[in-house]
Amino acid sequence: MLSFDFRADKFASAVAFLVERRPGLTKKQICKLMYYADKTHLLRYGRPITGDTYYALEQGPIPTRGLNAMNEAGRVPADDEALRAYGKLEGWEFRIYRGADLKAFSRTDIAVLEEIDRKFGGCPAWRLERMTHREPAWKKAPQNGPMKFEDFFESEPSADLVKSILIEDQDTGTAEPVEA
Repeated sequence: MLSFDFRADKFASAVAFLVERRPGLTKKQICKLMYYADKTHLLRYGRPITGDTYYALEQGPIPTRGLNAMNEAGRVPADDEALRAYGKLEGWEFRIYRGADLKAFSRTDIAVLEEIDRKFGGCPAWRLERMTHREPAWKKAPQNGPMKFEDFFESEPSADLVKSILIEDQDTGTAEPVEA
């Protein structure tokens, strides 16, 4: 099973990046936008942006540690602190104090975040929820259970080579982070 290390600094900067462009984003919108950003980057470049693990909740995919940090209910205090450096939830909306740290990202991270913002940033939460309910990875996961990164590739034949390389590398323990 594919797995990645969660990067609280990248998650926090990505939230700030999106909210800078779309003030008033709700935590549901942020969770869905992060899902699409991580999925898109994984399919193209062999790694997600944040490395968070997604769970298939009733309202769609959620980044587990990222959502815990937004709710300030994380089991890892450093996750909460990383996000608090940028802003916090006020009701359902995330408010930022400062802009994203672009040095936390690769060029491809920024390009994908910009693309996801352009494509989906203006969508209301209900539409994003409905869209993610059509995702094979969400459909295949047990309700309230973890989604498999391998399933992110389903219905994405152009990414089959990336998937096979990642699985082989992680199975043999030779995986090295791809930084594009």
